[in-house]
Amino acid sequence: MATAQQQAFHPLPVIGYPETYYAKHIHQADKAGDPHAHAAYKVGQYVTLALDQKIDWDEKMRYIKHTIRHHCTCPPEGDEGVKDFYHRLCELVKRHAGQEALRLARAEDDSYSLRVDTGTPREEIEEEADVFFSKLMGHTDTPPEYFTKEAWSQLKAIRDKWI
Repeated sequence: MATAQQQAFHPLPVIGYPETYYAKHIHQADKAGDPHAHAAYKVGQYVTLALDQKIDWDEKMRYIKHTIRHHCTCPPEGDEGVKDFYHRLCELVKRHAGQEALRLARAEDDSYSLRVDTGTPREEIEEEADVFFSKLMGHTDTPPEYFTKEAWSQLKAIRDKWI
C-alpha cells in the first residue's frame, strides 16, 4: 500500500524566483523530511541560477549538470510515481537548458548575419562559429544529457548555417 508521502509529490518548481525563496523552501522540506520537495526546490534554484544572463556558458553548464546528477536522480527504492516525478524534473532541466542554448545560438546567428551583411568575410565568421558552437554543443552529433532532442535539432540547424 502506498503511503501519503509517496502519493503527495511536490509540484514541479517554478523557475525564476530569488535564491532566498528556494533556500526557505528547501529548509522547510528538510524540516518536514520531504526529499522530493527538497529535490524540486533544488532544481528550481539551480536552473534559475543557470539562466542568469551575466554568467558564461561553462558556468551555466556546471549548474545544469550538477542539477541533473544530484537532484533529478530517483532514489533506488522509488516506485513508478517517484520515478515519473524525477523524470519530469529532469525534463524540466533539459527544456530550460535547451532554451538557454537556443537563446545564445540565435543571438550569435543574428550577429553573424549582420556581420556578413556589412562585409565581414564568411570564412572569418565560419572560424568563429566553429569555436562558438563547439563550446555550446560539444564535438558530437548526438545530444548531450542536458538537451531535449528538439532543442538539439534546432541548435544543429543554426550551427549548420555557419559551419
